[in-house]
Amino acid sequence: MQWTRKFAGGLRADLRRRAPYYLSDWTDAFSVQWRQKCLASTTFIFFACVAPAITFGALFDKGTEGQLGAFETLLASSLSGIAWALFSGQPLAIMGATGPELAYTIVFFNMCKSMDLEFLPARVWQGLWCALFSIILALCDGCAVCAYVTQFTEDIFSALISGIYILSAFISIFNEFNESSTEAAFFQVILTSGTFGLSMYLRSFRGSLWMTKSFRNLFANFGVTISILIFSGIAAAFKDVEIETLNMPEKFEPTMKLSDGTVRPWVVNPFGMEKDFPVWGIFFTALPAIGLCILGFLDQNLTTLLINRKANNLKKPPGYHLDLLVCGVVIYPLCSIFGLPFTHSATIRSLANLVSLTDYKEVVHIDEAKGSRTSVKVADAVAEQRVTHFAIHLLIGLSSVLAPALKLVPQAVLYGVFLYMGFSSIAGNPLFDRMSLWLIWDTSKYPAYSFIQGIELKRVHLFTFVQFLCLTVLYTMTRIDAIAGFFPIFLVLIAILRLFLPYIFTVRELEVLD
Repeated sequence: MQWTRKFAGGLRADLRRRAPYYLSDWTDAFSVQWRQKCLASTTFIFFACVAPAITFGALFDKGTEGQLGAFETLLASSLSGIAWALFSGQPLAIMGATGPELAYTIVFFNMCKSMDLEFLPARVWQGLWCALFSIILALCDGCAVCAYVTQFTEDIFSALISGIYILSAFISIFNEFNESSTEAAFFQVILTSGTFGLSMYLRSFRGSLWMTKSFRNLFANFGVTISILIFSGIAAAFKDVEIETLNMPEKFEPTMKLSDGTVRPWVVNPFGMEKDFPVWGIFFTALPAIGLCILGFLDQNLTTLLINRKANNLKKPPGYHLDLLVCGVVIYPLCSIFGLPFTHSATIRSLANLVSLTDYKEVVHIDEAKGSRTSVKVADAVAEQRVTHFAIHLLIGLSSVLAPALKLVPQAVLYGVFLYMGFSSIAGNPLFDRMSLWLIWDTSKYPAYSFIQGIELKRVHLFTFVQFLCLTVLYTMTRIDAIAGFFPIFLVLIAILRLFLPYIFTVRELEVLD
């Protein structure tokens, strides 16, 4: 995160730091300490990745009039994830389609349509330009600008992603009352709440007094998978109640049909599929490629910043420039040539992956003046390895073979998984902790949080309110299709806003709060 003022200085430093750990990245997953947790994480995160991939595929299909779809999204997630597992500097980040990428793709599709440019050939050139810009940023220490991103911005971004998953799950289940029968709607509420509740209970099972320690760890590690299987089985037992299950495509083939009715080839001809692609179009696509590069840069670096933050207690070093180079050299060209949605580090899936690979311990904060004590879970150790990432995305690629089994999983069960991912990623976010203080009228009952000690409470609430306003604006932008693609720009503005906070708060206050 420092300007080296040398060509590829940051990248070379990343390679020097990460190289000694590459072998252990593959062997640690099979150690006695981590093999059970890694297996459990693989099964859980697979479901957490394949469902959004199919969902995004349906949205890409609709937004691009059938030129991108579910299989393209699955293949993009699989190929980019495998490449990421092999070469990245932070293999705990999960690659996949994201909301901002979806919005930006639809904007670009409409732009191509209005200019009479073939969309997929135009995306080839857009992706190649974006790859070039990303490589230049990686070679010129471009990621060093992220050193100016503090916890102020990280907490807002993390809270946004958690909120999106939680609210999206609630909105989806409430919509069932309009789209399904009353019986089916209430049954899906039971499936969602049951999956969520059992997952949360089994997650805490490690600290209970039931059974032996090995069995407690087994249930805690495989809690989400057990919940999915149990409530999918319950749904299967009530066949008379019609509910939506996971919508898996029937054939593994490109979504787009050519004008003669045949399926387009997997490899996209950059010089035109059904008509010649104009030379001016090649250079024109460089402009939207700049926006795509900025979007990918922000998605990528903000997610890895959240993973690498000190509170997560990672032992292996990061590789920000290396990560960006992998995007530029491998992922963007792959997605361009095969006509696939571009993938980035998906924040909530990455944080859920991190949580699933982390062992936590409880730390008690005691405020002797108030006579209060607060128990907080902190990261004790993390299974830092590449095996789970590789296995998850290999399974995503093979999901077409698993289609008959995956079609039995109800959508409502996955809503429960999304709730679990959202609520489990809330833990440890100081913004949510400080927002919870708004609900406690008696200040003497405040928990003994270390990040509010020695600061006037109204100043704490002012700092929290500023973050809350930013969070509200961000979430509102994601809900309005016309401006959803520009919300990464607002994230940049939030980072810039942080530079002006010293005019409102003292150095001491910012040291504690940020």
